[in-house]
Amino acid sequence: MAAKNPMTQLYRQLGTVGFPRKYLRDIVLPSWWEDEIAYNPAGYAEGLMILSQNLGLDLSSMQNEAVPAGLRNLGPCKFKKIGNTTDEEFILSRVLATRAIELITSAVPAPVRSLPPSASTIRELILREGAAWIDLSALLDYCWSVGLPVLHVSAFPPKAKKMDGMASTKNGHYGVVLCRNAKHTAWLLFILAHELGHIVRGHVTKDGVLIDQEVDRTRSTDSEEQAANTFALELLSGHPMLEVIPVGDKPNARSLAHTALNAGTHERIDPGHLVLNCAYQMGGNFFAVANAALNLLEPHADAVGLVRSKMLAHLDKTKLPEDTYEFILRVAHAGASS
Repeated sequence: MAAKNPMTQLYRQLGTVGFPRKYLRDIVLPSWWEDEIAYNPAGYAEGLMILSQNLGLDLSSMQNEAVPAGLRNLGPCKFKKIGNTTDEEFILSRVLATRAIELITSAVPAPVRSLPPSASTIRELILREGAAWIDLSALLDYCWSVGLPVLHVSAFPPKAKKMDGMASTKNGHYGVVLCRNAKHTAWLLFILAHELGHIVRGHVTKDGVLIDQEVDRTRSTDSEEQAANTFALELLSGHPMLEVIPVGDKPNARSLAHTALNAGTHERIDPGHLVLNCAYQMGGNFFAVANAALNLLEPHADAVGLVRSKMLAHLDKTKLPEDTYEFILRVAHAGASS
């Protein structure tokens, strides 16, 4: 009778906590892995270690078939939820995002020691480098330049509930994870500025994370969410209470894009940010007009691709084991290593 491959039971065990076999093979285990390796006890131990490290799972529980796979202590977490969502619904996305940003921060040359205490100071620093306005590219470059990595996590397990963004701190390292799949840069720009606001304002508990299910720009009554929104508005526009409201008739997409570009150039504000700010003030079906305006401003937009390219440009892959680097590329859908 042929020996049973121990990976069969391990896949079943991990599947019960939300990590199906296909996800583990396609995303978590390295490209060189074959299940036949596990017939050798040393090979199986290596597979266990890789899964444990990449997913933040408790190794001892994975070695015991009689108990469910358990999570390591991920530290404190603040959940900024909407509606009746429960903390438990975000366990899978929290595990993956937390572990991925922890791995990346180990490859950042120097952690952030301190950030300027005001959004206006950060705005001035970025504009001084020659940016026309604070756009996603400029803000990403600033974050990486001060030792604050920004990762976009795209490859979640099938049943994971996604969030807009997450701010984290671990052993003195800060990091931001973006999760919203947005085409236009203005969407991710505000989320990144919002998460940076949580970090600067001290909302992220030591060695913990803060998860924003949805960055609500106008309706949140949470004091920390309001503070992070105010920070983001001041950073991006210079005005902590900026509200863009059209005068007269509702504009069409072309006139909205034209007005936003002119105003943005004059005030040094990203035109896409002005468009979305206007959409949030107007509400309802005006978002269709705003999205059409964004298409005119950014006809070839790829916001997620921009976050990935900045990560690849700034991350020192020589500081990471090859398998770890491959895992990060996979969760970010950033392609093969080169």
